[in-house]
Amino acid sequence: MAREVKELIVKELTETFRDINETGCVLVSYRGMKADEAHRLRQEVRQRSSRVTVVKNSLFALALDRLGAAELKSLLEGSIAVVQGENSVAAAKVAQEMTKLCAAIQVRGAYVDGAVVGPETVEELARIPSREVLLAMVAGALLGPLRRLALGLMAKPRALVSALDQLRTRSAQQEVA
Repeated sequence: MAREVKELIVKELTETFRDINETGCVLVSYRGMKADEAHRLRQEVRQRSSRVTVVKNSLFALALDRLGAAELKSLLEGSIAVVQGENSVAAAKVAQEMTKLCAAIQVRGAYVDGAVVGPETVEELARIPSREVLLAMVAGALLGPLRRLALGLMAKPRALVSALDQLRTRSAQQEVA
């Protein structure tokens, strides 16, 4: 491959992964994957607002140097594809789903918050609930004590009304007798 072509590819990779330090990525090995499986996986990934990019390791390593993410070069062995999502958790979820859909896919590691992590950490990231679920959990945790407080505050007036009603009933019975 001509030097100019390689330089253009590195420039394109640098542009494609310009936000890698903020969003992170997951590296997967795809050795042995068939073309129809690759096509199906790319469609699945696109539906999840993510992307998979197959990279040439040597050129991707040059792009990583330019991006300030040289630590990630330690994972560049064999046939590598890079999974990117809106954040590292989304990329981890997509990568884990890819491993379930295709046996040839293996998670190599990830780049999260400027650090390289292993496949075990990627699995843990994939288990984190979505933002909406986490917000619902926080709202439920906040509403529980408020609900108990409201019921407690309502219980005292109810008890007072009940006691007054019993006094009224007793005085009405004493007047009749």
